[in-house]
Amino acid sequence: MMGPFDILIVGDEEPALCAAACAAKSGARIGVLKKDDARRKNFVASTSAVPNFVWRRLDLQDYDLSLVPVGARVTLLNGSKAVSTHATNRDTVNSLVAADIKDHLLWPDFQNEIVSLNDDNYLSSLQYSAQISSRKGFAALLADPYALDRAARMFGPCIDVLNDYFSDDALKTHLAAHALSPSGFGPKERGSAAALVHFLDEASWRVRPDKNTPSIRSILEKICQQEGVTFLSGRVTEITPANGKYLSLSVGTDERFKAKYIFFATPDTARQFGAHEHLDAPINAAAGHATFSVKFKLAEMVDLPLGDNTDIFQIIDDPSDLQVARDKAVAGRFPKKLPVEFEFTRHGEIVARSSYLPGAFFEDGEWRGWTGQDRQAAAALIKERLTSRIPGLSPQIRRTETDVITPFLGKSPFAGNDRIIIQSSQHNTISAAVSLIDEVIARDE
Repeated sequence: MMGPFDILIVGDEEPALCAAACAAKSGARIGVLKKDDARRKNFVASTSAVPNFVWRRLDLQDYDLSLVPVGARVTLLNGSKAVSTHATNRDTVNSLVAADIKDHLLWPDFQNEIVSLNDDNYLSSLQYSAQISSRKGFAALLADPYALDRAARMFGPCIDVLNDYFSDDALKTHLAAHALSPSGFGPKERGSAAALVHFLDEASWRVRPDKNTPSIRSILEKICQQEGVTFLSGRVTEITPANGKYLSLSVGTDERFKAKYIFFATPDTARQFGAHEHLDAPINAAAGHATFSVKFKLAEMVDLPLGDNTDIFQIIDDPSDLQVARDKAVAGRFPKKLPVEFEFTRHGEIVARSSYLPGAFFEDGEWRGWTGQDRQAAAALIKERLTSRIPGLSPQIRRTETDVITPFLGKSPFAGNDRIIIQSSQHNTISAAVSLIDEVIARDE
């Protein structure tokens, strides 16, 4: 029997590897379980910022890693309308003025209030510990009208917060699309305002490696190996209590090991491996959707209607499209107007993704999983969305690759276990994952 591990981290995306490396450096015994894919695909062009405390703990300056921030967040709306926001208030206001967005005067106040919500330690503790749903949490809120009002804003619908500040539909659509797209939320859903709060956090501004430097994933894997992290592959098929504080886990049919805790750095990974029953939707993550990604390899670079290839783009036609697409996905159907995010990789490819696709399809009164035909249809829908905004793109596409993250179908091996820890849906994924695993280790000491 392998192990024992203090924490088994499931998934090997960048936040998971950062959490594994930091935890191992602190002395914890860490295992990383990745999905046993025949061929690994990389559909990541950028990731959330690596905060200074993680950079220093992992000595990333020793690995020739150079990360540059994305240029802007851009939304390409129907009818050649475009909105962009930037890392600084000054650049954002100038951009909104250039786009004739009348609400530009309100942007600094909006930014400051939302950031203050994110910095509120009391609200953060409610979110991370899920006390918002407990009697103790509600009692504390009712005793403090100020905290109650702020909690109602943070854990309410995203559209309510946006309507409080802005009247311009283009600006509200831009903010909702960028804030909600990773989680597949609809702007009218309770809890979706928290995504808006996290989206405006400084550590959420995404970065990518320079063209001639190593990828952050490869460096994190190297650090994990140096710190003694054990890598495994496959799926957990059974979990049973073991002696003391440990769980006994089976991977496949012939490998067993022990671990105190099982940690997921993102809700998507939890759904993919079958721990979806532990997700605290709607606050932590939207359920019932798949995340579909397409990589387009181009013969030549294309001209963009706004921005450049260092930006992150959203494609959306109407403010209502996010909620309609979310509702269609939950009902098991493709939306007609699919919200799509895309960006350019450092090698000149386009990576496009959408979290507004069904986790499973409802046909003839029954649910079924994804098929190859569904993948083709989703890829064609995303291609159609991109070519509607980028003139001359279609003839430049030379090859298409797809990937889909769907909820695990079948009986969950994680059901009924109280040692499953899942990071909530975040934009500052690396900072949040490392902070959460630090809390787990401190609590166990």
